Formats: sequence, C-alpha cells, structure tokens
Amino acid sequence: MNSMDKLKIDRRDVLKGVGATAAGAATLAMGAETAEAALPAPRWVMVMDLRKCIGCRACTVACKAENDVSLGRFRTVVQEKTMGTFPNTKKGFLPIMCNHCEGNKKDGVPPCVTACPEYPGKRMTFKTADGKKIRYRGGATYKRPDGLVLIDTEQCIGCGKCIDACPYGVRSFNPFVKAGKDPKKQAADKCDMCKERVANGIDPSCVNTCQGRARIFGDLNDPNSEVAKLVKEHDLAKNVLLPEEGTDPHVFYIDPDNMLKDLYQKRDKGKLDHYVDLIP
Repeated sequence: MNSMDKLKIDRRDVLKGVGATAAGAATLAMGAETAEAALPAPRWVMVMDLRKCIGCRACTVACKAENDVSLGRFRTVVQEKTMGTFPNTKKGFLPIMCNHCEGNKKDGVPPCVTACPEYPGKRMTFKTADGKKIRYRGGATYKRPDGLVLIDTEQCIGCGKCIDACPYGVRSFNPFVKAGKDPKKQAADKCDMCKERVANGIDPSCVNTCQGRARIFGDLNDPNSEVAKLVKEHDLAKNVLLPEEGTDPHVFYIDPDNMLKDLYQKRDKGKLDHYVDLIP
C-alpha cells in the first residue's frame, strides 16, 4: 500500500468518525427534545412545616393585601391552642387554607367542583412549559391540570353549593364581588395560590412573607423540588387534614406534635358560615 492509498483510507476513517459524531449529537439532541416534550404539567402544592410556624399571621395579612380580600374575611387563617399542663405548656399554631385537592379516586375531581351547577363548563386549554397543550373543563369552580382549584366569578351563580361541599370550611362569599350570572348574589371566594404570581415564577404572597419559612411552595412533579423532597422524606401524603373525606388534599403538614388533630376546628357542614369569616 503506497502513501497515497493510506492517505485516502485515513480520510475515509476521519469522515466516518465525523459522521458518527454528528449522528450521535443528533440522537442526543432528539433525546433531549423528546424528554422535554414528555415533561408533565406541574403539580403545585404547599408544605406547612408546623415546627417553624410562630403564629405571626404575616401570611394572613399578606394574603389580604395581595388579593384584596374583603373586610372580616380571610383566605388563610392560623388556628392556635395552648397545650399541656403548667408549667409544661406549649402554644401550637395550625395554618389553614384551600387544600387544592386532587379529588376522589373515582374521577379525580374535588367535591367543591362536582357540586358546582356550572361544571363541567366550556373546554379550556392549559399550556405546559414546553408548549404542550392539555385540554380540561372550566366552570364556576374548576381544577386546572396543574392542580390549582379556581373560581370564575363570571360563571358563578352565587348558589353556595361549593362552599357547603368543602369539608374544610375554606370558602366564603365575597360581599364585594357579584356573581356574574346572578348579580343579585355574591360570588364565592377562596385561596387561588396567587395564580398570577405563580404564572410569573413568583411564590404566593403568603410564602414570600412567612418569617420562619414554615410555608414551602413548589412543583410536586419535580423530584428535585424542595416540596417533593419533603413529601417523600416525611411521608406527608399520609399527613393531611381530614383524610377520611377522601379528597386527597395537596397542602401537606410536617406535624411532629400531632397538631392536625389537636388544633383543627372543623366547621358544621350544615351551615354556610365557616371559620374563614370569623377567625383572624
């Protein structure tokens, strides 16, 4: 084999190597694109670390200021109770808000949503971070694919059925917002996780204001998020308010002192008056 033939072979080998590298890069790029396309919608949740709550109620004030919550009503409250016997006493604090429930196992719809006469409403589209479109049903009360349970006051008829259906007493009428379909009545109101802030990558106002970082917000579908790690580490799926209701709440509690059972004041389901109207 002369030097010219050897040079030709070397060139072919080099070109083969370049082709293989390019193909490999294309495969990797395609794999990354496929992985990105497979990203699910986020599942927004909140973890309440009761070890850190000091009962300052900055969350309550921040929520009212951010969302213009009407006088005498609250979207989030902090229940408290002094426990133990003197001199070994302790004051416990329990933050309460809408649990943005996943819903029952049969259809994955929260009871407040199924109780709404306007549900299911028109078809709506939710876009994931990678542009994927997910179709879902709207209504006066509805659940988005990212887990947020929201209220459309324009669709609300002011019947109060969603308020009565909520086992946790975290809904109320807003006397300053009229029901869109019946302006003679008040529209329902509750926590919406500060959806406008979340849409812009900002934590809900109550989380941002919490002095002791007792409130942690994030995407449960992201295994690297703080909330996902806390839920897994403390097995928080088993530690929710009223598990017997079967609503699969997605506000979780780190509760070493069992304050969920000791502090929670359950409202009378037979009445539309509930503690978010009364307890600061």
